[in-house]
Amino acid sequence: MKTRILGAVLGIAALSGLLVPSPAQAAADGVSSARLNGWGKHGGGSVRANVDFVNRKKVIFRNFTVRDLCPGDNAPVRARVVWIHTDGTTGHSAWMKDSNGCGDHGTNFGTIIRTDTKPIKKVYLHLQVYARSGGIRGFAFSADRYNQYA
Repeated sequence: MKTRILGAVLGIAALSGLLVPSPAQAAADGVSSARLNGWGKHGGGSVRANVDFVNRKKVIFRNFTVRDLCPGDNAPVRARVVWIHTDGTTGHSAWMKDSNGCGDHGTNFGTIIRTDTKPIKKVYLHLQVYARSGGIRGFAFSADRYNQYA
């Protein structure tokens, strides 16, 4: 009797997709973010956007926000969107820099829409924090967001 019940439960779980994540369940639409914490006199940075895949070739990034984290070190913080096509080629947006200094909310660039000629497999956010001397002090990437239509 216990074997039959266990078999029925496993069968229902497998049919409902609970045991094997589908691409739509594996980080598709939703909030993406990356953060690099500061230390000592050096600040950090963060980037955040709400990712929404519309179809195989179009993705929308809503409320794309770049933020310089305090303490203020007058070093630039910038971020961009990166996309990977189904054929393995990549592309990226222009860098967007926080111009709000050490403000509470960072700089919101609003909505970024990417419509491509090739299917987009996945996207992620790329963050860079610079040192006062001009070199890159650190970088971070968000988790991949996979296109459920590709």
